[in-house]
Amino acid sequence: MIELPLSKILFIDIETVGIEKDWETMVNNRPNLARLFEHYVSWIKKRYPEDAHMETSDLFVSRAALLPEFGKIVSVVLGVTDKNNNLKTEIFSGHDEYDLLKKVRKTLIKCGELQYWLCGHNVKGFDIPYLAKRMIVNDMKPPRILPGHDTKPWEVKALDTRELWQYGSFGSIATLDLMCGVLGIESSKSDDMDGSKVHENFWFNNNLEKIDKYCEQDVRVLYDVIKKLKELKEYV
Repeated sequence: MIELPLSKILFIDIETVGIEKDWETMVNNRPNLARLFEHYVSWIKKRYPEDAHMETSDLFVSRAALLPEFGKIVSVVLGVTDKNNNLKTEIFSGHDEYDLLKKVRKTLIKCGELQYWLCGHNVKGFDIPYLAKRMIVNDMKPPRILPGHDTKPWEVKALDTRELWQYGSFGSIATLDLMCGVLGIESSKSDDMDGSKVHENFWFNNNLEKIDKYCEQDVRVLYDVIKKLKELKEYV
């Protein structure tokens, strides 16, 4: 099902938060960006109808992290395999997004030169565009390993586990948690930590270590999923 060797896969996951801790701080520190967010409130509520009842202040805390124009990256974990196919990870995290992205970009350039393929869950729809947009905002040119508008479809070197599980049925459910459940792989999600709790843990609990651990576990889960798919039996 997957012919690409593990040694050429760069597993990736990012964790994001709203660019400010709450709406009041957003209005005070970034009034122009706050006005833009207000302009797109209707669009955001249509995109996330379960939040249609929310006031703008609550909507910002709930959804700004998912929008690279109004959020920022606080943790990136990259994983590669060694000669024995054991996963090795590197964590990039911190409050200074510019410094974080500068380090990530340097590593991504090297991995691109070595012909690695990116692998993530919804990596094409979230991680890649989010990374690229935040680099642009921070006055950095995105590395070539991040496919852009001029990348031809057959040139995109990215394994998206969401697409793999959808198997062409793009209306089907394809969460990483669901994949783990049916494939017998321990999920990275828990009652204590999932993506919806990252903003709170960063801005209010000052617990970046917990976010990093969660992000790293997501990368390990990705590795387990790809390894499982690569080991499917040809004949039974």
